[in-house]
Parts: sequence; C-alpha cells; structure tokens
Amino acid sequence: MPLPQVQAALRDLRQAHRQLLRLVDSLSADDWYRYVPYGEWTVKDLVAHLVGDMSPGGAGLVLAGILTPEFIAGTAEGMDRRAMNARVVAERARLTPADLRQLLYHSHDRFIEAARRIGRRHLHYLEMPVPMGPGYTLLVEDWLWSGYHDRQHADDIRRALSQEWQPEPLSFLPEIEAKFRLLWRYREGFLRAVYSVADDAWDEPCAATPGWTYRDVLAHVASNELRVHARLRVILGEADPSSLAPFQAVDEWNQQQVDARRDRTVRELVDELAWNRYQTLRLLARMDRQHLAATVVLGDGRHMPLLDYIDMFSVHESLHGGHLVPASRARRWQKQPVA
Repeated sequence: MPLPQVQAALRDLRQAHRQLLRLVDSLSADDWYRYVPYGEWTVKDLVAHLVGDMSPGGAGLVLAGILTPEFIAGTAEGMDRRAMNARVVAERARLTPADLRQLLYHSHDRFIEAARRIGRRHLHYLEMPVPMGPGYTLLVEDWLWSGYHDRQHADDIRRALSQEWQPEPLSFLPEIEAKFRLLWRYREGFLRAVYSVADDAWDEPCAATPGWTYRDVLAHVASNELRVHARLRVILGEADPSSLAPFQAVDEWNQQQVDARRDRTVRELVDELAWNRYQTLRLLARMDRQHLAATVVLGDGRHMPLLDYIDMFSVHESLHGGHLVPASRARRWQKQPVA
C-alpha cells in the first residue's frame, strides 16, 4: 500500500492531467500551431515538452536509493533544464498532433508506477531537502507532487488560444545572457510554487509577509518588474532619473501595486508576470556594451552594477517562491478532497 502522502500526490497529478487532456482534446488543427506567448514554442512544441522523457523521474530516483544531500544539491546547482527541454522538443518535431496526444496520455505512467512502490523504507529520502534557490527549499517528497507542471502549461495553452502571438527574435550581450540560467531557474521555481499552491489557500495570510495573503505575494512579484523596467529605461536613456522617485518609498509602492491587483485572479496575475518578464528581456536585448558599465539606483540610494542588478531581481523571485511553499498541496494534502 503506497504511503498516504504518495496517494494524495498521485490523485492530484491525475486530476491535473485529466484537465490538461480535456484542454488538448479541445484544440483545433490550427490551434496546435499557434505560438505560446511570450516565447518561441508552438502549442505543439509545448505538448511535446509536456510529454517529457516518460521516465520514472523523481520517483525513480527515490526507488534507486542513490539520493544524498550532496547529489541533490549538486544536481540542482549544475543542471540547466533549458537545453534538456529544447532537446526533447526537437526530438519530437516530426510527430503529428495525434501522436503527441497519445504520448501525452501515457506520459506519467512510469512515474506513477514507480511512485506506487514508495513505502515507509523510503521515508528518509522523502525528507531530504532540495535547494531551489536563496530562501527557497523543497523536500524530495515535493517531487511526487508533479501536477503543478500540467497546470502551469495548461495555462500557457490557454494564453496561446486567447492571444495572437508571433515570436520576436532577441539577442543579448554574452555577459547578460550568462545571467539567464539563474534568471530562468528562479522564474521556473517561482512558477512551480505558484502552481503548487492549494486552491483554497490563496486568500489566507502568508506568515512570511505580514499583512499579505499568498495571492498578494503573487501580485507583488507580478508587478515588481515594472520597477525593473523603469530602471532599465533610465540606463537606456529613454527616461529621466527623476522618473525613479516613486520607487524610493519601497514599501509604499509595493503596497500600492498589491492593492491595485486585489480583484485579479491567479491566472490574470501569472499572465502579467509572463508579460512583464518578456518586456524585461526586450529591454535587456537593447543593451549595448557601453551599458554594462552603468549602475542601477536602488530605492535606498545604493548604486548597483547592471549585471548584479539582474542577479538581484532574479533572486527576488526565489525568495518569494519560498514564501509560497507552506500553502502548497504537498504541505496541505490532508485537507484536500478525495478526487
């Protein structure tokens, strides 16, 4: 008999997967070739990504008995999933939508089979920490709660169906592009946290951010890049430094942005999050070598080199991703209804 927390995680995965399959089944022939905002993949590419490698994944690693804190930390630090994702999508480029739909149906089979074999003798593995970034740590047990991934990309498909989008080629200075591994990692980690939050937890108080709910934390992160845009425009010479004055009152500005988003849904806030990151990338793509010597003026008056500033707002998302963990399905599984 699988552990209760494993059973709960698998119920959540099946529910998320059923909802994803219904969405994919609703796609027209043309929908498969719509581009997903705000990147370069089509819906077909995204489904190929969702199929993944069809391996047992984290559940298989638990069963293999090879996990150590050092192994986990080293893998988390060194792995760049961007290249892995691109390879999987490229390998499936020749498959038809019908082929991908069939693979998607079975994509979790080996993972579920492995997870069912996890028992009490594996508990010490499930309790091992998984570093996701500064201020953000999961447990190996969270690997079993993989339904977040289907939910996240189901929303990406919905975004593709609601917008007409064409990719815009962007190129970056090597020094800036070198920052993107962590920029991407911390954004994906934050989205993992968002799509792991239990549906009934969003409007509960977040202990790590007094006065804010978990929804407010998401609203804050979604709006924070507006501040990034303003600072980058000053560096580009498109805005006067005086335009940064509102950001000097850091807490007040943050609260104003959160208050302005009180009535927005989680999906609307994630849409804004995605749009604002794309605008950040567009601004960074316009940086010339002369801009690398520029400094960003922070709210407390400090001056920070541009490349360090990219690190700073990347880490910001990791910190807030950690704040969402207590609201995750994995932490609240005993409260979840049986599907």
